[in-house]
Amino acid sequence: MAQPLAQFLSSAERANLDARTGAQARERAEAEFAQAWGGLLPSLTASGGWTHNQYDAVLGFPTGATSSTTVVIVPKNQLDATFKAEVPLLAPSRWLETAAASSSARAAVRRDQSTREQVHRQVVSAFYAYLGARAVLESAQRSLALSQAQVEVTAARTAAGVANELELMRGRAEVERNQQLVADAESLVATGARTLETLSGLSPGEVPPLPLDSLEPVPPLEPLLARGVDGRPAVQAADEDVTAASRTSAAATLALVPSVNAQFTQRFTNATGFQDQSALSNAGLTFSWRLDVPAVAGLRALRAGQETALIAAERARRQAADQLHADWQKAKASVKKVSAARAQVAAARRASSLAHERNLAGVATQLDVIQSERDLFSAELGDIQASAELASARALLAISAGEPLQGAGP
Repeated sequence: MAQPLAQFLSSAERANLDARTGAQARERAEAEFAQAWGGLLPSLTASGGWTHNQYDAVLGFPTGATSSTTVVIVPKNQLDATFKAEVPLLAPSRWLETAAASSSARAAVRRDQSTREQVHRQVVSAFYAYLGARAVLESAQRSLALSQAQVEVTAARTAAGVANELELMRGRAEVERNQQLVADAESLVATGARTLETLSGLSPGEVPPLPLDSLEPVPPLEPLLARGVDGRPAVQAADEDVTAASRTSAAATLALVPSVNAQFTQRFTNATGFQDQSALSNAGLTFSWRLDVPAVAGLRALRAGQETALIAAERARRQAADQLHADWQKAKASVKKVSAARAQVAAARRASSLAHERNLAGVATQLDVIQSERDLFSAELGDIQASAELASARALLAISAGEPLQGAGP
């Protein structure tokens, strides 16, 4: 069963090294956001210990005329356990840092999608290049078979005294030339298969032939630009980077604002001290404020980073528009090239047929037959290249415009 483009794209989602790297970067950013978000939640700290003291501290207190009691201040074997809960009540800087981490996580998701989009572009190009190489090989093998058949006819005519040895040698030379073309085509097929397997992780077996394009004109460019650029993952990732940089800058500014934390501590110990209580608790608020020159100076660097992110977002938007424009122009040109190539093949095929007929009738030379076959192979090669380019160009245009690939699944 023939392997369609969709199988290679699906396999590349899992096996392509760039796609796997992008997935890991997305997971790391999501984990960093979870870490930042967790910093806003209550934290619990537990500690415990055993201490052996050389001497214990014991105090005796009289309780009557003839009686007394003792209080162990510090025992020889001291046991302690402490549980502490702490929660930030006022931490505007940390809030915005968490919001920035959220934007960075969303940017990583979009960047992962952009990486996969680029992987799809590579797989599409390699897939249609491989189909074209297979078609070139088939054409070269047909030319070889025809030249071998022509040599057999010429050899028979030479034996009958109708043709001469020169024609036979020319025919054999043409066979060897076509052998070289077949060898080049086989090398091209092997290289294309290797490239496709490296990009997709799927070894190509039986594949469909090059699609026969209906030569419908490509859709207008302006509507594609209007709805396609802002929806590109690379553009959306750059916009999220701008948001993250803005929030990071605001968080640095709010770092100059005091922060307030609440804490509750529960302690269990056998060193009760004068309180004579084995379980002790306390609660309170902590106030923190720091103002230093590096923090103020760092604001300038963060604002510059925000401007850099804005420029990067504009660059991503322009690059997306340029890519869409280039893909559209290539698809438009490819339609014209395929139309011309098909007409050229039809003319070359007719000329080859006439050359063979005239040669059998004795009114055309063997050179006419050889040249007509070379012209036919050249025309077929141009048609194959143009068809592969058109199929690839239409698919790449769909990717650039954010549209589904025809025949490639969702």
